[in-house]
Amino acid sequence: MAQKSWRSNQSSDEYFLKAKKLGFRSRSVFKLKEINKKYKIITKEARILDLGSSPGGWSEYIANNHRVKTITANDIQPMESIDNVKFIPGDFTKDEIQREIIASNNNHKFNLILSDISTKKTGNKITDQYQFYNIANDVLEFSLNGLTSNGVLVIKVFIGHGFDDFKNDLDNCFEDVYIYKPKSSRPESKETYAIGKKIRYTQNL
Repeated sequence: MAQKSWRSNQSSDEYFLKAKKLGFRSRSVFKLKEINKKYKIITKEARILDLGSSPGGWSEYIANNHRVKTITANDIQPMESIDNVKFIPGDFTKDEIQREIIASNNNHKFNLILSDISTKKTGNKITDQYQFYNIANDVLEFSLNGLTSNGVLVIKVFIGHGFDDFKNDLDNCFEDVYIYKPKSSRPESKETYAIGKKIRYTQNL
């Protein structure tokens, strides 16, 4: 019953239907468009890393609509190829995948790192939040080394257990931190996005 209800909500969702009509791979494209409109995160000639990229909505949108230097995408799930996007399959928390990601960008640092990663839900809210923020902290740690000094991190977060501590970590790592929930995010969801700009310091992985 719950699965049927989810499918019903999905099929009647305004942004889902709009994404399908426009040929986007996912409704999440609208979230990225809103974030970029407000915070100007996608800049000309940027080097971009898209973590948790599958099915590829964000990478495809950037490749088709913005003039950037490189786009590297990564996910543990497979992703259909996109012109001008280098896809690296695997768990980015593994050292060998991180090295491959960096090598894909000719060992340059990224101007923008995007993370739309979500973890599998167990049904236990505290466990789910704990697992999610473990991954979020891995993204943050990688970003401190993978971003240029003026680089930007955009990361999905969930309001709840662990959020305040993670927000404090972001404040300590970036000069400017913003929390923003796009209109295209489902109203009932605790999903929102954190945007960090200009690294305060760097550290070794």
